[in-house]
Order: sequence, then structure tokens, then C-alpha cells
Amino acid sequence: TGQITVIQEDAQVTVKLGQGFHTTCKYQSSNFYGLQWYQLRKGQGPQLISFQAGTGPRHSGRITTHLNTTGKYS
Repeated sequence: TGQITVIQEDAQVTVKLGQGFHTTCKYQSSNFYGLQWYQLRKGQGPQLISFQAGTGPRHSGRITTHLNTTGKYS
């Protein structure tokens, strides 16, 4: 109980410094409270870069996330 399956369509994204990227994650959950995006850098722990609980776009610095709670993807 309480477990949510999240699948990143691209599996892994490697981005060069200064480049932008787009990726999509789909989730499966009937009890959804919010989606968190983390940045992973070599040799460092995960860094939270965005948290979103409501549907629609969310801007956080240079990062824009879009949550669709109907289609269950971000």
C-alpha cells in the first residue's frame, strides 16, 4: 500500500551543460498527492528541483514541469 509506480519513457537522459531537454514520466496510482522531480549528478545525491501537486504547468527557475493528473503523466 502507498506504493506508486513511475516510469520515465526515456529511461535515462544525459544532457550536456547549457542544453535543454524534454522527458515524460507516467505514473500509476489512485492515491496521488504530488510529483517530485530530482536532478542526479555524478558523485552527488539526488537534488529536488520541482514539486507539483496540482495539474498544469509549474515554473521553477529554468525548469518547467507539466502535470496531467487525468492522463497520469508529467
